[in-house]
Amino acid sequence: MPSCGGGGGGSSSGGTGTTPGDTTKPVVVATNPSNNAIAVPVNTTVTATFSEAVDPATPASAFTVVQGTTATPGTVSFLGTSATFTPAAKLGNKLTYTATLSTGIRDLAGNSLASSFTWSFITSDCNTITLAKQFNLGAVVGATGFKALATDGTSVYMWTQADFTSTYGTLFKIDPANGQILSTTNIPLVAMSPGSPVNGIQFIADITWHSGALWASGTYIGPGGSFPQGVFRVNLATGLAETPLPVSTGVAGEVTILQGLASDGTDLYVALDRTYYTPPAPPAEHLIVKFNPAASTQVPLSPALLTTTGQATRLDYGGGSLWVFNNPDFQKADPASGAILANYCKTDGGANILYLNGSVWSIKDTILMSYSLP
Repeated sequence: MPSCGGGGGGSSSGGTGTTPGDTTKPVVVATNPSNNAIAVPVNTTVTATFSEAVDPATPASAFTVVQGTTATPGTVSFLGTSATFTPAAKLGNKLTYTATLSTGIRDLAGNSLASSFTWSFITSDCNTITLAKQFNLGAVVGATGFKALATDGTSVYMWTQADFTSTYGTLFKIDPANGQILSTTNIPLVAMSPGSPVNGIQFIADITWHSGALWASGTYIGPGGSFPQGVFRVNLATGLAETPLPVSTGVAGEVTILQGLASDGTDLYVALDRTYYTPPAPPAEHLIVKFNPAASTQVPLSPALLTTTGQATRLDYGGGSLWVFNNPDFQKADPASGAILANYCKTDGGANILYLNGSVWSIKDTILMSYSLP
């Protein structure tokens, strides 16, 4: 850039700034957003932090932000050890932006960055949530494997399952006030090869509390040793799927995978991923259906209450709204119409969602987190 070869050349050895004799080049020690960050709010301010104070008279052209090849309008300031780029308007939604700090940035002694520094991030038009509290549940819950959350309105329930070949899964009952594990229930599971027992549970994708019992979406053993996917009540004593409702039959070449599950006390909400393998294959569909398990014999494939842009891996119902995790964000939706009421940024990366007492909960590895909504 024009500022790189200006009159500051050679000043690093001459000590013309406020720190005579300084020949140490500044380095970038942190950026916000971080490199490869996702779900960055569209109203974000881009900043960089240096190892030492930089020249406040550094030209604005030394700090640029682009989307593709298009420059992003904005104002630049250098103050102390920080550089700030403030966009002139909101950034675009779900776009990749690249920020660059050029060697035109110099410290107070005139030493420039050794080389240009570049990082990228992806935006999301979402409301920022605030971490309110977190609990480390420890090694007992395991840092890996599948996890899902549910609530009975008072306690938090967490399902964990190591993998598809697990011999048992575990249901933890947790006090949301202090993160204490109140009870632990191991539930026997069956591998994918045996054909018995009928209604033995093989895999649970998500859980919800419905009509005083734990319900789940997942896979169980059907008649003849088949492995149908469906929604079922979990018998915590026997580990069997009660009142199983299989996914309704699709078209030839279709594979339907169950994901999230939620209950409003009367109806269940189920997230479905529909993929087609028989040509000509239409695009994959990600949808949420609503049905009454007391009046249904199967999980319907239609009509869709809501379609999502990606896998709706977890669902919950609370505060009169449906909460949908749709990586990397989550949405608040109208449970009657499916209309999206608000979009929220999710920062921990865990594909879980739970609404309880006005807060949203999530689990990643062994950390249970509660977030305040704006």
